[in-house]
Amino acid sequence: MDILIVSPTFTSLQKFISQLQLIDNYGKNYARFQLAENEFDILISGYGGSIVSHWINKAIQLKSYDLVIHFDRCYALNDKSEVGSLVNVIDDYFGDLGFTYDSGFQSLFDLEVIPQNESPFNDGILENPSDYSEILTSFRKVSGMTSNTIPASLFQIGEMYIKNYPEIISMDGAALLYACLESNTDVIQLSYVAGKLGNATDHLNIDDLEIDRITEVIDDLLSKLFQSQLVKG
Repeated sequence: MDILIVSPTFTSLQKFISQLQLIDNYGKNYARFQLAENEFDILISGYGGSIVSHWINKAIQLKSYDLVIHFDRCYALNDKSEVGSLVNVIDDYFGDLGFTYDSGFQSLFDLEVIPQNESPFNDGILENPSDYSEILTSFRKVSGMTSNTIPASLFQIGEMYIKNYPEIISMDGAALLYACLESNTDVIQLSYVAGKLGNATDHLNIDDLEIDRITEVIDDLLSKLFQSQLVKG
């Protein structure tokens, strides 16, 4: 089995990486590590759809991974997702893919530039079919929205928001999910809720709480995957 762990920034993984043995360095942000008897790859993707798409596609073309585990950062769009928690993103969409008119926002799907049900989209939504629910029971399932710009309020993304009434917004989720769907690669997307939409700019920095939480989750997740042979080849 071959697993790729993806994070937008090294900082959130630094504590976890410090306990690993470097096996092979593929480049400045991409390497193979060993923990106990298990080997896996880590990719630091950076932020933003275009940048993430470049690096994840490069990695998927280099290797045929059984599973990609994405540890993203997001902001809560309502009070259901607790700040400081990790949520399981089961579907996502490109919220800002379209045009703004005087009358409001129209997506490329609304304008029929892109067919709404053209694979891998379902009514413009990207749905994650990978089923690892047996080891993700402690994470709340949420719908996500991806935008290169994080707005200051829901008012600024009104027409985008009502598409699927997502609970969280990120800069990267849909880009990585799209790449995995197109390459038929299993993916788990766990996103750390760094703050709420209204105060997103107050939570740009990664603190020790986030680092510790992600380290704890990665250790536990990898242990369950390797011990139970849950990765689907």
